[in-house]
Amino acid sequence: MRITTLGTSHGDHTYCRFNSSTLVDIGGELYLIDAGEPVTGLLVRAGITPERLRAVLITHMHSDHVNGLPKLIADVIKNWPEEHEIGVYIPDANAIEPLNLWLAAQYIPWPSSRFSLRAVREGVVYRDQRAEATAIGTAHLESADGRISYAYQLKAEGKRVVFTGDLRGDFADFPRVAQEEPIDACVCEMTHFQPETALPVLRRCRIGRLVLNHIHDPWHGEGEQRLRQMLAELPYPFEIAHDGDVFEV
Repeated sequence: MRITTLGTSHGDHTYCRFNSSTLVDIGGELYLIDAGEPVTGLLVRAGITPERLRAVLITHMHSDHVNGLPKLIADVIKNWPEEHEIGVYIPDANAIEPLNLWLAAQYIPWPSSRFSLRAVREGVVYRDQRAEATAIGTAHLESADGRISYAYQLKAEGKRVVFTGDLRGDFADFPRVAQEEPIDACVCEMTHFQPETALPVLRRCRIGRLVLNHIHDPWHGEGEQRLRQMLAELPYPFEIAHDGDVFEV
C-alpha cells in the first residue's frame, strides 16, 4: 500500500502546502481521501493519471476538502470516459443535489455513468476485491440530522490504515478503532487541537506509523522542529507530511 499526501494544508493554501487530498495506491488501483484544491493538478505533477481511480471518500464538506472534486470529475469524464464506475462518497446527503446542480452548471456531461454520488453512513461504505473502507463518525461537523463528518478505516493487503479527517479541539473523537486495536498506520490531521492535547491519547495507541497532515501554520517551516520535539515521546515513528510525500505501508 502506497500513500501519497498530495495536499497537506489546513483550510487555506500556504506558501508550501495546498488543501487536503491523500491518494492511496493498492496494487495499482487508486483510492482518494478528500479532494481539496488543486487535487487534479497535484495528480498531474505526481505523474498519476486517475483512470485507475476506484473511489473518492470525502471526510466532510468543508471547502478545503471538497472544492477540487468538480474539476477531478470533469477531467476523468473528458479523458477516460469509458472506464469503470467511480463511487464518490459524500458525508452529508443534503449536499448531493447541490453538487449535482453545480456540476451541471459547469457544462460537464452530467449525470455521468462514470460516477455515482453516494451518501455516507457509519460502517462499511465501500468494498472491492482489493480494499474495504469503513466510515467512522467524528464530531468535527454535526447537523440536526446527526454527524456529517467521518474518519475512514481502509483495509487492504492484510493491513489497516486510519485516516482521521478533521477532529474537534479536545481530540475526544479520535477514532476508537485506532486506540483499541493495533493498526499499521494512521494519517492524522494536525490543525484543530494542540499537540499536548493529543499526546496522551496517541501515546496509548499501537500504531505502526503515524503520518501527520492537514498541518496548521505554526508547524510549517521552522515550526516542524518544534512539533517534532513536542511529540518526541511517542513510542512509534511519526512523520510530518508535505505535499507530494510518499509513504509505504
